[in-house]
Amino acid sequence: MAQTNHFDSIAEVFNRIWYFSDDYKDFVIHHIREDLSLTPEDILVDIGGGTGTFTSRLADEAHLTHAYCVEPSSSMCSEAAKHENITAVCCDADDFLASHTPFSKMLFKEVIHHIPNRAEFWKTLYASFQNGGKLLIITRPQEIKFPFFEAAKVEFARNQPPFTMIEAELKASGFEVNVIPRSHTFTLSKESWYEMLRHRFMSDLRVFSDQEIEKGIAEIEENRKGNETIDIIDNLIFITATKT
Repeated sequence: MAQTNHFDSIAEVFNRIWYFSDDYKDFVIHHIREDLSLTPEDILVDIGGGTGTFTSRLADEAHLTHAYCVEPSSSMCSEAAKHENITAVCCDADDFLASHTPFSKMLFKEVIHHIPNRAEFWKTLYASFQNGGKLLIITRPQEIKFPFFEAAKVEFARNQPPFTMIEAELKASGFEVNVIPRSHTFTLSKESWYEMLRHRFMSDLRVFSDQEIEKGIAEIEENRKGNETIDIIDNLIFITATKT
């Protein structure tokens, strides 16, 4: 996984700026638990788990004894290590597999575009799983519905692999694959959304200078005069792959 310096720079404020709503978190957590069929006997690995917020909550709600937050950014990993019910591991996905640490379930939440050489990675992952092992990828379509400025939408699409490509890669590696699109709409104040943009809460925004971000915010503002809140539609794609 790449772009660790970007996440190092926002680690201390990440939980605050990457905040949509409690409702949104409940929505995502519920479907992760259901799609991964998490049980207390499972060992969960959250690849690119950031500050460990989701990893820790999944461990708590599924009563997991072992859960790993695997995060290559040292600053983010330090934040994750503050959660007492998970193990924070500062490395990338390839290095974690190379460690031969046992696991039964694996989560990739909005990080799949950071995995290089995916086809080879899936083959290694397939071999690492016991029968019944399962992974869940949460990603988005290339045409994002977030209230981004146009240049940000283009950058996001450029970085985001089509989910059909991911599906084909997983099937070619031997996995049984299931794809479910889900959508969640929530409302934020404009200032909260603009703060997220200014902090470049998604790595796709890292290429824009402060001036370009402000110009982009002005573009969004021009289209939303008189509105103090922004409705945000998050179209997510849940890809489950099982070794049978």
